[in-house]
Amino acid sequence: MFVYDFNHDGDDEILKFSAGNGVLYFILSFDFMNNKYKWLLTINNVFPYTQPAFEFILFKGRQGIKVYEHDYSTDNNEWCFYYYDRIQQKYVQDENASSEELEQIHGSPDFFAEAGIDYTKLERPLVPADLEGFSKPALRIWRNAVYARHGRTFKSEDLQALFNEYAWYKPDNDYSDAKLSETDKANIKLIQEFEKK
Repeated sequence: MFVYDFNHDGDDEILKFSAGNGVLYFILSFDFMNNKYKWLLTINNVFPYTQPAFEFILFKGRQGIKVYEHDYSTDNNEWCFYYYDRIQQKYVQDENASSEELEQIHGSPDFFAEAGIDYTKLERPLVPADLEGFSKPALRIWRNAVYARHGRTFKSEDLQALFNEYAWYKPDNDYSDAKLSETDKANIKLIQEFEKK
């Protein structure tokens, strides 16, 4: 079982695997208001597998999950890509993603680097204790989140895909660093000091 805020809504979800006649992958959250689970993703695959079957990747500007899945209509296995759709509030399959294309894409070890970052802290001056214990990839995300809060777009696919996942991120084609406040500038400076350590 793995706990993480997969859909970037501020609440953790649970990723779980179970095996029987095949393997079942599912991501779910708990709805405390209605006292029930909400299923965001359910995939049931048959055995046997000829290669690793599950990976977190970036695909065409989106974060999501690559799954080696059995297609019952053709009785073949192929790679599929699922991303979180905010309107449907669940993971949906990207029907335009080809198995051949997905086979060539692999996840980054930094995919979960943002775990533990509280972006609301950027609304005030950061203190060293806010940044203690974060890896260099996480500090890079902290620093770029300062810019993202003002709508900056990013050439780095991983940063753009990450910030696209958040409802608070509104890309601004007219962004300039002039939009940064003194607090923003101080936070960038402190983060850069940590990145140099």
